[in-house]
Amino acid sequence: MATPKKVPVTMLSGFLGAGKTTLLRYVLENSKEKIACIVNDVAAINIDAKLVRNDKNRGSSATTADLTDTIELANGCACCNIQDELFGSFEQVLALADKRGEPYARIVLENSGVAEPQNIRDKFNEAEAQGHPLMDRIELDTLVTVVDCGSFLKDWATRACLAQRPDLGEGGGLRPVVDLLVEQIECADFVVLNKTDMLPDEAARAEMAAISASLNPLATVIPCTQGQIPIERVFGSTVHSVVAKLNIEGQHRGAVAAAKSRLAAEEAEKKGHGHHDHDHKHDHEHGKEGCEACAHDHDHDHGPKHEHKHTHEDHEHHDDCKACTHDHSHDDDHGHGHTHEHKHTHEDHAHHDDCKACTHDHDHGHDHGHDHKHEHKHERGETRAAQRFGIRNFVYSRRRPFHPQRLKEMVLKWLPVAVNQAIDGEAPEAGDSPIKTVMRSKGFMWLSSSHATAYYWSHAGQHFEIRDEGDWWAAVPAEDWPEDGAQKDIIMADFDEDTPMGDRRQEIVFIGVGMDEAKISAQLDGALLSDEEMAKYAERWAATPDPVHPEVEARRAAKRTKADAQ
Repeated sequence: MATPKKVPVTMLSGFLGAGKTTLLRYVLENSKEKIACIVNDVAAINIDAKLVRNDKNRGSSATTADLTDTIELANGCACCNIQDELFGSFEQVLALADKRGEPYARIVLENSGVAEPQNIRDKFNEAEAQGHPLMDRIELDTLVTVVDCGSFLKDWATRACLAQRPDLGEGGGLRPVVDLLVEQIECADFVVLNKTDMLPDEAARAEMAAISASLNPLATVIPCTQGQIPIERVFGSTVHSVVAKLNIEGQHRGAVAAAKSRLAAEEAEKKGHGHHDHDHKHDHEHGKEGCEACAHDHDHDHGPKHEHKHTHEDHEHHDDCKACTHDHSHDDDHGHGHTHEHKHTHEDHAHHDDCKACTHDHDHGHDHGHDHKHEHKHERGETRAAQRFGIRNFVYSRRRPFHPQRLKEMVLKWLPVAVNQAIDGEAPEAGDSPIKTVMRSKGFMWLSSSHATAYYWSHAGQHFEIRDEGDWWAAVPAEDWPEDGAQKDIIMADFDEDTPMGDRRQEIVFIGVGMDEAKISAQLDGALLSDEEMAKYAERWAATPDPVHPEVEARRAAKRTKADAQ
């Protein structure tokens, strides 16, 4: 008997008032496919918390539940529900379809305004890795985020946390509004710019599209009014998703590749080759110059679960740096191809008492690694719009750690943010600085205060933080690496074959208007260890070497043999 086709799931995100329900209603009223819905708050859209038989002939007063089979999540926000409760709702919908003998073409999960799509996506990835039986029936197919064009700039510039903005959705807590706004945009296959009629003119609409495309080069940006999108393009059976199959590292690799692709296009234009629409197939590996920005296929494997125990010796104390002031209990998604728990005690991090760049906790599970290929077709209009408004991006890449205190004094204090957890919430320094032109920056970073831990730099609007993202692969024993050869190749591509530092690196994507890449890079370079400091760093950490990785050593040996032969 043939294996039944999995039902694709579309996750619909966006702040309260952005137009999610309006868009969903438009889709249900006009789609030719049979769609079921799971919603966070049925009461908010005036429908009963019950399953209703699909019937499109109920008149204009029909509610969303009248238009399709709909179920309400018992405990509200999907990202706050335990996995079994969320998946139980999917099982109810599937059971109804089984009872009727009428399969659904798609299930739509409409999130609450403050839901975190990355968290929900991780639940699907974890369930797949663990062999959850529901994953034989459904798959997370597409992530769609609806953005309110009329309020975007206000939300981008706000210093408020979600708890202070109940108009965006109840239950948001202390997370900054702009932080969730950026996550919802970056964690999307389709960014729907709704209410474009609220923007003053065509130039403003083009600028809004350019900003969205810069924040998420992996997404398709769709402007619309009243949620009226091209249904087949977003909800059709041939939709080719990207971000739904990724994790945080996959998104990062895509952003890095997009920045490199832009640079390559600019260099080609300078040489007179021009910039043309193109398709690319590629692996998401660092260093590939092709465009890795959009739709692609993915094969991914979540490797074994393991536990790291760290003790006090891994932390070297420096009284003038608070870079690693942190709690030790949170969940993060590093994206390195394996899932593991870290139990850090005081050995992992060198503590510097006045540098708080790394306020974070440490008990966290990681879900890592996706080997995938994708095709992308650049739209020339988006490229020209970005150029027109001066929006640029570049990747800052270095193989040397930052000195935590110099990083604070030379870079972090100058970031144009009102909420900077890395410097105790101090206001930014007055005066001009190249880095003040940055509107968004994100990526992996290496601090000299910790040899094992990779950190993630995240800046959006008025908010900045540096958080622990788990261990560098070089610090993870070979037996805990994923078994898949393609995933190992991706990991090893990040290793520095000329030094014993492994995959430790600075790799931060910067997005901004009118940025001077050379000056920003020079500002960051000033915070790196000097040659003398680097020698001392290497000597200090030589006492606790990384685990042996035979395949990495084999690559290095092959490279030496090739060099000798030449």
